[in-house]
Amino acid sequence: MQKDKIQNFYEKVYTEYLSDISGEFEGYERNKVLKKIYRQGYGKRLLDIGAGRGTVSNFFMENGYEVYALEWNAAGVDKLIKLGISAIQKDIEDIPYNYEDNFFDEVFWGDNIEHLFFPEKVAREIHRILKPGGRLVLSTPNHGWIVNRFYYLLMGVPRRTEGHKIPIWEWQHIRYFNKAEIRHFLNHCGFQKNFAFHGAERRQPFAALSRYFPSLLGSVMVVEVRK
Repeated sequence: MQKDKIQNFYEKVYTEYLSDISGEFEGYERNKVLKKIYRQGYGKRLLDIGAGRGTVSNFFMENGYEVYALEWNAAGVDKLIKLGISAIQKDIEDIPYNYEDNFFDEVFWGDNIEHLFFPEKVAREIHRILKPGGRLVLSTPNHGWIVNRFYYLLMGVPRRTEGHKIPIWEWQHIRYFNKAEIRHFLNHCGFQKNFAFHGAERRQPFAALSRYFPSLLGSVMVVEVRK
């Protein structure tokens, strides 16, 4: 598929970026994990990859980070710039990025890897632009979640992990990970240090129990790893 066709597809899908209303940070259960693992970032540079309309970028900025962002959707980039974020409109898989080696202290790669044709290229580029000891935080649907396991057992196909109902041939999510596979992937791309895994889910009883059994009871996984 040509890039202009993919661009037009996502411009149509994410029409909410045209609204003046910003997304609610607390409305996504993943972000409760982010509040726990991100502290004050004064003096640190952070890149938000696939930054959308800036809901999470704004959280980072409020925590003192110097925030940069990559986003493919034009309306999303406009919102990011209005927030005062150094944003670039770019296909995430268009490598290399226009940043020096070892430029960033932190990279947040939020709910994007599942959309990509070549996530390995992106992970290796993140490794290049992170400082030694710098942290990557990645989030993506957890296909090891117990509900996804039972669905596949009963139906014989992966369970839809997107927020809107569309037929399987129009799914935007094309990559599927659980805890073991995401760790294997990150190790393969050069990230070896301080792997940490968090599960997030808003529905009970999973919300209460996901902190104890994150790989089984969290529908969304948040992963920390260092260069």
